[in-house]
Amino acid sequence: MNSNPFPTGPLSSPEWAEAIIANPDPVVRNLQITQSYHQFTVDFRQWVDPDNVCWCAFATWASKQAGRFIRNEQVPESLLELWGMDPDGTPTPQPWYWFLVPSRVLKSPRVLRYARMTVEDTSAQIAAGNKLVYSKLAPIFADFLNMVREQSRPDEARLQKFLEGIVVEESIGEGLRLAFSYYFKALSEKDPKAKAELIYAANVLIGQHEQIRLQGPIEGALTAPIRAAMHDPERRWTGTPIPMIIRQLLVWLIETLFGAWIDRVEKKWKTAATKMLMTLATPTGVLRLGEDVPPLPGGEQYPEALRNLTLPEALPLMEQLDYTPNLLSGSGAADWASLNDRLNYILDLFRSRQQDATLFQAPFTVEQIAGISIGKTPGGKL
Repeated sequence: MNSNPFPTGPLSSPEWAEAIIANPDPVVRNLQITQSYHQFTVDFRQWVDPDNVCWCAFATWASKQAGRFIRNEQVPESLLELWGMDPDGTPTPQPWYWFLVPSRVLKSPRVLRYARMTVEDTSAQIAAGNKLVYSKLAPIFADFLNMVREQSRPDEARLQKFLEGIVVEESIGEGLRLAFSYYFKALSEKDPKAKAELIYAANVLIGQHEQIRLQGPIEGALTAPIRAAMHDPERRWTGTPIPMIIRQLLVWLIETLFGAWIDRVEKKWKTAATKMLMTLATPTGVLRLGEDVPPLPGGEQYPEALRNLTLPEALPLMEQLDYTPNLLSGSGAADWASLNDRLNYILDLFRSRQQDATLFQAPFTVEQIAGISIGKTPGGKL
């Protein structure tokens, strides 16, 4: 009897997408999401175009980066020092504010519990965003690639039925329908430049959709939930529930005595969390999202096919969303909580790296993929 609750086969099938979305374990779910995005990338390369990566290639490495936060592997040392914790959560209360607070308070498991909640809440926000985007886009990619595989030649009638099945969200618009119509159009496009521009336009539209959906989780991850935790009745200082009026008085007393310290911690948290979130590890190195997208290894800004955008599908997007059109200079995101700053960076990242073959690399080893496919967290560096 097979005890594995997950489907067999590549992680790009509709059945796999459904199983991953339903997986309650945020750590394993993230690993499966990351590998699933990679499989979509491989399938797109095989069935749509071998030279230009789809949005999923970038999503693979963004999801892998998110996994480091979800597994609490990337909590900044400066924040841990401020809280008085080792990376594993072990109390080491010898920080700069030691003389301000009695040691018995700092050593209190309940105080350290609140500290750990800040890290855990950020992890939960990132896990929620990871699932939120995948839940919307994975079933669409799975159905689109199935449709492409099953056609001997592009079928416009089937495309229209597929596009009608994409639910349009009023707050986001019809960007997804346009994006997948551009992918479909690229199937029969013979001109390499026109094909690259169609895929670029589709990637940007999907990236825009993704970033709009992520706005809430990103803002939540950058906001230290210390005061929110104190006011949350489920997060008690004591193991026994206390009347709300007494709780409110205790919270008021804590904020009165330690308000300045809490403000300093929250400011330090936002700085550290922003720094953490604004890095992206790719197969060729770490990108600092607050800095300009670096040029290609040969010194060019963009691959030749995307050097000058001309198609009506691609050109208006660049003119609308790129702060410095046709230049990598000025692409750095000053504020990762700003949707416009993120899109400004993403437009240049996608355009510059769309034909970077290293993005086709698998994010995990064969052995790790075997474990991920049966719902295990594999060993080794993830």
